[in-house]
Amino acid sequence: LTAVEDSLFFTAPFPVSRTGMTDQTVMMLGQNESHRFYPLQLYAFKGNMLVLSKYFSSGKISARPISRQEGQTNDAILMELIHASGSSEFLLWGKQGYAGTPVLLEQENSNLLISYGSLYKDISFELKLNDFIIQRYPGSNSPSWFESRVTLTDSNRGIHEQRRIFMNNILKYKGYRFYQSSYTSDERGTILSVNRDWAGTLVTYAGYFLMALGMMLSLFNANSRFRTLSHENALLKAAKKSLLLLVAIISFQGVPFAQDPRSSVAVEPVDQEHARLFGRMLVQDNGGRIKPVNTLSSEVLRKLSRKSNYNGMTPDQVFLGMMLDPTAWQHEPFIRATHPQIQEIMGSDDKYFAFISFFRDDNYILHDHVERAFHKKPALRSKFDNEIIRLDERVNICYLVFTGELLRILPRSNDSTHTWFSHQGIQGKVDLEDSVFVENIIPMYLQDVQQSMKTADWKSPEEILGAITRYQEKYSGDLMPPPRDISLEIFLNKSDIFDRISNYYGIVGFLLLLLQFIALFYPRIKLKIPVIISIVLIIIIFMIHTTGLGLRWYVSGHAPWSNGYEALTYIAWATVLAGLIFSGRSSITLSATAVLAFLILHTAHLSWMDPQITNLVPVLKSYWLVIHVATITASYGFLALGALLACINILLMVMQTGKNYQYINLTVRELSNIIEMTLIAGLYLLVIGTFLGGVWANESWGRYWGWDPKETWALVTVLVYAFIAHMRMVPGLKGVYTFNLASLLGFSTVIMTYFGVNFYLSGLHSYAKGDPLPVPSFVYYTLVIIFVIALVAFINYRRLERDNASQDR
Repeated sequence: LTAVEDSLFFTAPFPVSRTGMTDQTVMMLGQNESHRFYPLQLYAFKGNMLVLSKYFSSGKISARPISRQEGQTNDAILMELIHASGSSEFLLWGKQGYAGTPVLLEQENSNLLISYGSLYKDISFELKLNDFIIQRYPGSNSPSWFESRVTLTDSNRGIHEQRRIFMNNILKYKGYRFYQSSYTSDERGTILSVNRDWAGTLVTYAGYFLMALGMMLSLFNANSRFRTLSHENALLKAAKKSLLLLVAIISFQGVPFAQDPRSSVAVEPVDQEHARLFGRMLVQDNGGRIKPVNTLSSEVLRKLSRKSNYNGMTPDQVFLGMMLDPTAWQHEPFIRATHPQIQEIMGSDDKYFAFISFFRDDNYILHDHVERAFHKKPALRSKFDNEIIRLDERVNICYLVFTGELLRILPRSNDSTHTWFSHQGIQGKVDLEDSVFVENIIPMYLQDVQQSMKTADWKSPEEILGAITRYQEKYSGDLMPPPRDISLEIFLNKSDIFDRISNYYGIVGFLLLLLQFIALFYPRIKLKIPVIISIVLIIIIFMIHTTGLGLRWYVSGHAPWSNGYEALTYIAWATVLAGLIFSGRSSITLSATAVLAFLILHTAHLSWMDPQITNLVPVLKSYWLVIHVATITASYGFLALGALLACINILLMVMQTGKNYQYINLTVRELSNIIEMTLIAGLYLLVIGTFLGGVWANESWGRYWGWDPKETWALVTVLVYAFIAHMRMVPGLKGVYTFNLASLLGFSTVIMTYFGVNFYLSGLHSYAKGDPLPVPSFVYYTLVIIFVIALVAFINYRRLERDNASQDR
């Protein structure tokens, strides 16, 4: 069944009685070469008319739709038939994807058969499903892989072949393309999407390649706009010797972590060396990923306290201590809660609270607040509601650590799902030969740790850890990562690379900005040495940044831009790369890119971003994740740099006076040229990335474009920046101020594409599934501040421009 959306099919002449019309007859008509079908496409605007005069000898006959009503099972279209003797109306029933019910209209000399819907077509070959295979991540219901094994039979060509269809692997035959879409609920049947591309992908992909090649070559063409801007910038740079900037005060990330809570009940730390060995033991998370306990303990401590250590104790010491002595740790104030209303509920203005303080008179004091918050739609939840939900999650995680339920370290024999359990969850699920071991090993281990804390002899607990590791190897050895991978993941956890380098980016960037601000008003000050030092420092930090991305790629097993946190760290990397590329043309680019990298990485480490390494869904297990996502997110770094430089230019226009007008104007023009160059580079990457996304969509879903919200907003972003790049050709819009304002405001489309679609719209690329979160209040404040600064800059810039023009006359 080939679906033709909103189409009418006419066949004539047709001398047959009304009683002979059946669905089977319609199917036969579709295969009868003596009768042709004439489709009429329906549009939302007027002009839906099909003239049938050339098909009839009785005179001019036309048909047009008047109205359409959609229903659950069928659509009704009211049609008007216009002929020589007048006109008549009739009703058509049908629906996209179904063969419509035909209507026979009798004319004086001929009959007209009209049907609305789809046509059956013989594709002359068959597909038979032999087997459907689905693989899940160990211990999880999430599919890791699913495929269809089919037999392709074409009797006309004598073909009888076995084929495989799985995600990103298509079955192609006679212009048809079969894609693995989904599967039936009983997991015994497959669901394939079908597409027919008569021209094939070669022509389309060749066109994409030529487009990308043309864009790349234009960056090196001596007559291109990009090279012209580069030449103009060299002249401007020769006319001045120092640059600008703004003064910005942004609090560093260390504020939330500056204060350590004090213990109300003393907790004795576990030996650090033994805790390190405990951290190397493997555990399975809820997504099925096998990882070191150190990763789990680091995630738990960050979730509970937003800290990388606690009172000098490592995450492994904290995690093991909570299991070892739950009574003492229940009185330890390390659960973070800073919202004023929550502090009012708790009866204290402290920032950290003990687990036991959330329970009074055997009642959970947050229960009613949590219930009310969850009963609200996400879009209607206040900041207090969201904080209550997060705090409830912290309390629950704390409980799971106390009970040991998070420590899923014990696999079971003959388990096809490769699920690991905690020592409590595995009770009664193993053979008799293992039951004694799994039921007693964790209590025995904790007892021995307590004894070792008194005697300082850690031999027995270490032997138990070795026994657990051997038990894991016995039943899940093929799933366990090698020791080198474990060491690298622990190093990545402890180094906390991206969080640390964000502050270094900020320090270097802000110090350089401060020096440039001073030099702006004191041109005699030379910045050559500070700029060289800054370049060296930023290059070193950038190399560490690159190493961190490489380590995360190796540890996770996939490109480190598959979720929001990873994408932000990669965008920050691309931003610094863009800054280093253009730093030779203006030192302000270097300082701006360092500040921007700091802001992006700071955003990545906010409480609502999850840095956890997760498994990939099947559709993302493709090399296109590396190519498409890397290209399009890299463009965000260039466009973000252009927006920040435009913001700096607008602030410079605010600070312009009659005395420094010429000097500031040269700076603005120089930065404007750099902005345009970064936007051109960013636009090229964005366009190439968008078309690469179309190729990936065609390889995965069988269509290049589906107007998914992410696709739509990517197109909006392309059109907006294409317009900004060509504003100079519009007489009323080619001013420096207008270009900088557009470059700043244009970045809002990138923010909408990256954040807005994920959290406020529903689609194939969305994370929030259509449940929008409240818009943060700082967004509105930012818009008001930008509006005020832009207005002041416009007034001041126009005034000085007029004054300078009158002086020239």
